[in-house]
Amino acid sequence: HLGDEARLDILADQALLALQGPAAAPCLDALLPGCSDMAFMSMRKFEDTPFGRLWVSRCGYTGEDGFEISVAGDRAEALARGLLEDARVGPAGLGARDSLRLEAGLCLYGHDVDETTSPVEANLAWSIGKVRRAGGGFPGAERILRELAEGPARLLVGIRPQGRAPAREGTEIRDPDGEPAGAVTSGGFGPSVAGPVAMGYVRRELARPDSELILMIRGKPHDARVVALPFVPHRYFRGKKRPHPDRSRTQKGEP
Repeated sequence: HLGDEARLDILADQALLALQGPAAAPCLDALLPGCSDMAFMSMRKFEDTPFGRLWVSRCGYTGEDGFEISVAGDRAEALARGLLEDARVGPAGLGARDSLRLEAGLCLYGHDVDETTSPVEANLAWSIGKVRRAGGGFPGAERILRELAEGPARLLVGIRPQGRAPAREGTEIRDPDGEPAGAVTSGGFGPSVAGPVAMGYVRRELARPDSELILMIRGKPHDARVVALPFVPHRYFRGKKRPHPDRSRTQKGEP
């Protein structure tokens, strides 16, 4: 949509490492002093480090605090080994990241959202600013503004299956009467909640927390209920709070 107004530079010689979790800040700060002061959704360039020039962001899509480090490809292994020297750090793959993402109730494109999904039914209406809502004219505005005013036909909800069987993507959702109600879009085992968790779309009248659902897992009905998202609270670092000024020193004649 931007046409010539945007340019994409492919940095084919760069690698990307992510460090996620409650101890991410102190672990990385030991190698890159100052990174722990970065706020969520910020980025900073570090020059002349033992691993060369690094671009560090604090924008992880896991619900946990964490960092993403862009490093020259030929220095990536050294950086990874440097991080792993800390006993609090361990290797993890995409499966671990995806379980964190699901527990945090974060949508994954191509699964929970796609080109047919509106931000209203996906509970992403917060991403549409007041000016755009008032002015309209953006791609999809007709449908989105109608759903904002009237409500969507379906909504993305958190689902807790009862029992231990996880409901994977594509699992059919039925209402208590056995009628089709929607489908699971993301599902698996949630290590932090010690049980299966899922997200999926259901008819709007079934989207209230504690609504009863039936999940057809491998052809067999399993009880489930709607729960509020996220399953696990987000742990983003919003930045250090500045202390309030000491009002006792604001009398006339004092700075």
